[in-house]
Amino acid sequence: MNYAIEFHDANYPFLNVAARKKSLKHSLLSVVSGLAIIKLGKQEYAIEPGQYFWIPQGCLSSLTFLPNTHVHRCDFSVRLNDAFAQQAGFIKPSILLKALIEKLAKTETRSDIQLDLLAVVKHEVLAISPNLSNSALSLAINQWKPGCEARISRELCLVLTLREARKMKLSGKKESQIVEHLFAGNTEEYEQLCFLVFGEAL
Repeated sequence: MNYAIEFHDANYPFLNVAARKKSLKHSLLSVVSGLAIIKLGKQEYAIEPGQYFWIPQGCLSSLTFLPNTHVHRCDFSVRLNDAFAQQAGFIKPSILLKALIEKLAKTETRSDIQLDLLAVVKHEVLAISPNLSNSALSLAINQWKPGCEARISRELCLVLTLREARKMKLSGKKESQIVEHLFAGNTEEYEQLCFLVFGEAL
């Protein structure tokens, strides 16, 4: 059932790559641990632990959640007639908003307490001013290309390489081409990494 306001506490044990699509709801995403990457246009923005990102309804984006990422998300239905921010971007949450999100994570779903908390979250969200800014990590991710020496961790480089492999697979490339292009022809390494990062074969 679709509610006017919903809270989600989500864990991603494996790499999760969502297709680019228009958001059906307004969403406030906060990363508890791990890393999320949102693509808007041709730019990608890294959402790091402790950061909050606003995705307005109708926004065309794609989200990538790295393995072992934990996020909180509040969704606001388009049925609500409030004047939500129409610009995507990072927000600086008020002390109250941060406390509300933390409390929601420990509150029973659709309980009276949760519904009351969500109503206050909505009022706090109506006062936000999202803006897009590139962190050093975001810049490094945008500059990354398969096989190049980028200023990112080995783990992130590996995950981005496997995300590229998935993209190639979806575009119709044969496994042999993917392995040759991204893994120097090492099929065994490619298969092991797929299970490690995706939890399954590509």
